[in-house]
Amino acid sequence: YPALELDAGCGLFGLASRLLAERLPADTAAVIEKLAARTVTTYVVAEVSEFTNSLLEFAWSFAFAGEDMVEVGDILRRSLLAIATVLDERCSWQSLLGPSSGAVPYGLGPGWGSEVPSIVLDLPGIVAVLKPPHWEVDARAGGSLPGESSGAPLFSSFLRRRFPREVHPLMHCNEQQFGIIHRLDAPSSGLILAGKNFVGYYTLRWQQDTYELGREYLVLCHGRMCWGPRVINAKIKTSKAFPVTSKVSDEGKPAWTQVEPLCILERKGSTQEQFALVAIIIRTGRTHQIRVHLKHIGHPTVTDGKYTDQLTYNCDKEWCSRNFLHRHRLTFVDTDGLLREAVAALPKDLCEVLRGLRPADDGQSPGTMRRLLEGWVPGAALV
Repeated sequence: YPALELDAGCGLFGLASRLLAERLPADTAAVIEKLAARTVTTYVVAEVSEFTNSLLEFAWSFAFAGEDMVEVGDILRRSLLAIATVLDERCSWQSLLGPSSGAVPYGLGPGWGSEVPSIVLDLPGIVAVLKPPHWEVDARAGGSLPGESSGAPLFSSFLRRRFPREVHPLMHCNEQQFGIIHRLDAPSSGLILAGKNFVGYYTLRWQQDTYELGREYLVLCHGRMCWGPRVINAKIKTSKAFPVTSKVSDEGKPAWTQVEPLCILERKGSTQEQFALVAIIIRTGRTHQIRVHLKHIGHPTVTDGKYTDQLTYNCDKEWCSRNFLHRHRLTFVDTDGLLREAVAALPKDLCEVLRGLRPADDGQSPGTMRRLLEGWVPGAALV
């Protein structure tokens, strides 16, 4: 079970595989029969969600331990998508909207500014959206609580305005996270995936929980970093108090971040202050994971009000107005089984920050910086 963090080879996995293979078909059939026989309400959906979340937790356990899950994985995935198909058939927007979904904080939220999200990929059941900075991704397990909004425009408000509830009821349901599968800090920019229906949502959730979803970032951090990829796997513990913060702790949850420098940069007029623009890949998605891991290795992100001291933050903010973190690439398999890629080059404001820096004369940094400013997206390969 996920909380146990069992080592690969533990006999419990073999036992769990056999029990799941024996029980899941009947248990899944019972859930589907319940959906077919009863009037579907938000409470019924919540009950079914407990079952589907358990399936995903088992999948996470096997994937995290590195266990061979070909057979049991197929059973888990087929069960998950069979339930998702029935949910799409049986659920209307009236049955999905719970007590908080229609509350005042979940209207369209604070006024939109000049920068609004844009759709990068619109597929059957799945959408990839580019989030501008300072938009809040208001999606939390079990639903966001009234009053939690920071005053920023709500990302769900864009989805709910773009996708009518009569056609896409899931994207209007707070309790189901509006179909959004992952978060991105409000100051950051980048790509977000959401399920337009339950089949799309659970197709993405499966890949996220079994480490098949590719998530890549461009981040500017303090200090010169050695060339070559480096993996950070320090555990992260997140506070339960507001405002939420995270830290490296042996009592935390597993976290995995790969960091690789693309170019070394200096402030113009200064040869002492150096920075590294790095490409980052994550497997886990802990709260503030990238920022915490980079701070842990002595390279905090630029303009980070939570994880740098006040003096550093104030100095950074003079030349970079927001946290320099951008999710530039996502890879995933769509509902038809096709490998997909969503990409987003560095936005204009971060390109302007780079233009204010000087690449180190090391034979690599000048060319890489020029390509980034011309719109190059690291890792982009699929067509």
